[in-house]
Amino acid sequence: MDSMNKAILQRLKANSRMSWQQIGKEVHLTGQAVAARVQQLEDQGVITGYTIRQNNSERHFITMFMDVARFDEFEQLLKHEPQVESAYKITGDGCYHIIFTPDAPTELEPFLQRLLKYGRYRVASVLRGVK
Repeated sequence: MDSMNKAILQRLKANSRMSWQQIGKEVHLTGQAVAARVQQLEDQGVITGYTIRQNNSERHFITMFMDVARFDEFEQLLKHEPQVESAYKITGDGCYHIIFTPDAPTELEPFLQRLLKYGRYRVASVLRGVK
């Protein structure tokens, strides 16, 4: 990862709708060169997908503590939950970190009930955004 790729990624994080030409002007490359670098970053797995994040103030951070070793089954559950914004297998305090963004407040409790099949959890919820 060279400094040019880092500069491109920084601009994409700030505004993923920027054209390759706009990014190129800011990092002193042609639009074609930016497109080639972005493709290379995708091929390397640095960029793994594009998402849309709504400005949803209801966001919950769930730390999952697994009681059973059915990790593949649990990860399949997470992949099929549309309100799971992201999920990570972690080290340290807990086994998984899940970001859950429900469309309605009533969706959190049923999701938590589904998690109980695999273990216990701890939930922290957003009060307000800072940045």
